Amino acid sequence: MLAFGFCIRIYIQHILIFSVERLELIHDIIRKNPAVRFNDIMRISKLKNGTLTHYISKLENMEKISVERTPRITRFYDKSVPKKEAEICKQLTRPTVKHIITLLLRKNTLTFPEIRDYVDKSPATVSVCLNDLFKSGIVEKTYDIPSNKYSLKKPDLIRGVLNVYFPNISARLIDNTLELLDF
Repeated sequence: MLAFGFCIRIYIQHILIFSVERLELIHDIIRKNPAVRFNDIMRISKLKNGTLTHYISKLENMEKISVERTPRITRFYDKSVPKKEAEICKQLTRPTVKHIITLLLRKNTLTFPEIRDYVDKSPATVSVCLNDLFKSGIVEKTYDIPSNKYSLKKPDLIRGVLNVYFPNISARLIDNTLELLDF
C-alpha cells in the first residue's frame, strides 16, 4: 500500500513538471515571436488545438500574455511588449508590409510608383498595405504632385523593434546598407 501512494505522488509530480514545461514552452514561443498566431504556436510547439487552448488560457489568466482577437485572426504578445511596438510587430508579420517597411528604412522617402516597382506587387495590394500602415501611424504621407510621398514616422523606433524582436531582418538590413555604401 505504501508503494502505491509513493507511485501516485511521483506520477502527480511528473504531471505538474510536464505542465509547467509546456507553459514555459508556449510563453517562450510568444516572447520570441510577438504577434504570433495561434496556428503558428500550434505548429512550433507540436501541441494539439485543445491542449494549446488550455495552456494559452492559463497564461492569459496569469497575465503573462496579452491577446488581440479579431474576427479572423488571434495574435499573442508577451505582456512586456508596449502597445506601439506590438502594432509594429503585427505589421511586420505580413510579408508585403514588411518589405515596404524595410524599403522605407533604407530609402527614407519614396513615391507610390517607386514602392510598387520595388515591391513588385499590384497597385491595389501596395495601396492596401500603405493605407494600413498609415492608419496604424507607422507611415506618413506627404501630398505631392504627381504622386504622394511616403516615409516612416519613427524610423528609430522601428529599427529598435527590428533589433529586439526581428534580429534576422535587422541584420539583413545592415548588410544591404553596407553593400550600398561599399563601392
